[in-house]
Amino acid sequence: MSLLEDSGNKILRLCLNQTNSLLFVGTSKGFRIVKVDDASISSIHEISTNQQFIGGFSLIAPMFSTQLLCLVGSSLNANYPPNYLYFWDEYNNKAKGDIRFRTPVKNVLIRRDMVVIVLEKLTYVYMLNTLKPVASIPTLDNEFGVGAISYDKDNFILATLNTRVGTIRVENFYQGEVNEKLMYDSPIGFIMVDFFGNLGACSVANGTIIRVFDCKTLDIFHNFVRGSSSALISSMAFSPSGAYLLAASNKSTIHLWNLKATESLSVSKIMSRFSSYFDYERSVAKIQIIPELLLACEQSTSTGPAICWRGENEFYVAHLDGKLYLCKFDEVQNLITIERNNYFMQSFEEISDDTEWVTLD
Repeated sequence: MSLLEDSGNKILRLCLNQTNSLLFVGTSKGFRIVKVDDASISSIHEISTNQQFIGGFSLIAPMFSTQLLCLVGSSLNANYPPNYLYFWDEYNNKAKGDIRFRTPVKNVLIRRDMVVIVLEKLTYVYMLNTLKPVASIPTLDNEFGVGAISYDKDNFILATLNTRVGTIRVENFYQGEVNEKLMYDSPIGFIMVDFFGNLGACSVANGTIIRVFDCKTLDIFHNFVRGSSSALISSMAFSPSGAYLLAASNKSTIHLWNLKATESLSVSKIMSRFSSYFDYERSVAKIQIIPELLLACEQSTSTGPAICWRGENEFYVAHLDGKLYLCKFDEVQNLITIERNNYFMQSFEEISDDTEWVTLD
């Protein structure tokens, strides 16, 4: 067979590891691991290799470049149901443990010491080495699994929904400090924090307004407008220096904002601008990548592209069309050029399982 058995195979989830070197793709037939630098498939676990994977995985969360992955099955996966969190050992090619919940898992966030499991009305924090719960946080209805964590070993920032509409809850887990702030007068649709837990960003549910904030004080630095039409934010990323913010949506658009171009806004000035749409900061660049063939389905939990930075002026876009785009940004002209590779439809000969996994302690 020269091509993978991709007939009818759909993309359920796109997720990048913490160093942006590997793309993890949950599919309706299993999952696969892709090297970001050349879009080559490093490893594949689908129906052709494991009949138990029928129905695939709607959530997948890696831990850096270790062999440990967190997997959650789709609603069509009888062997890996969506209310279980499975810990997969990629090096030994098997599940090594699981946690069962009463309701489906909506999102999984993993650090080297903790794993955060987002359910529809609760967010749990578990110790990774013992799989014992250390915290449970009540939230509003959270259908899209909104939540984010930092990955720095010395700073554990956990950002979740509160029980009040439009309010964000940010906890410095190691310091035991919790701050809450009303960000919008309607539900929050997306939250992210940077690697070190210094800066955060959140979006209103309709995707029109994005706010950048200080993770310690929750002071708002920027008010960004993505557009006037509704959209679901699928991914956001700060550049390595913190100079830029990217946001992707289910409209297949990627917006770029310059965080250094304008002065940060005071809290009082931000609050006075809530009703003034035209005062918000607009993106300095925008691209739209329309898929020739959309490989999403009803069980897909990724609503649009996943994005990450390659350098200060280059970023990757992993799209639901099975292609990985390298985008290069020109600061002077605000132009973006695009190169693309296929990470989904590849031949068996192109698969090389030579990823160097870091052994878990």
